[in-house]
Amino acid sequence: MTIQDRIESLGGLHDASIVSLAWSAEERRLRIVVDDINSNTNGRPEYPGALGATLIFSEVTHVEVDANLTVGGLMVYDWTIARQEPTTYASSLMLSPGGKLTIECRSIEIVEG
Repeated sequence: MTIQDRIESLGGLHDASIVSLAWSAEERRLRIVVDDINSNTNGRPEYPGALGATLIFSEVTHVEVDANLTVGGLMVYDWTIARQEPTTYASSLMLSPGGKLTIECRSIEIVEG
């Protein structure tokens, strides 16, 4: 399963709360911790329960943040990923209540738990 297929199967992480963001300039790595990658189905019979996860973007070449970080908290509205080149991902996290986080990188990993 590709990373794109995995994100699509999770409903684009809709309604997942962003717990933390951590940037390592030395490693060119961005880590985003979310509270529940299953949040898209919360309240429905198929909801398997809360499962926190860390989204790891490695070999980052570009990050752009357009978000009001003074609001109480940020949630993922939708997450799309596209291949820009054979070895590069272009990732866009649409945020709620508004904004966007754009990341270009070589690899994306979801670590559950």
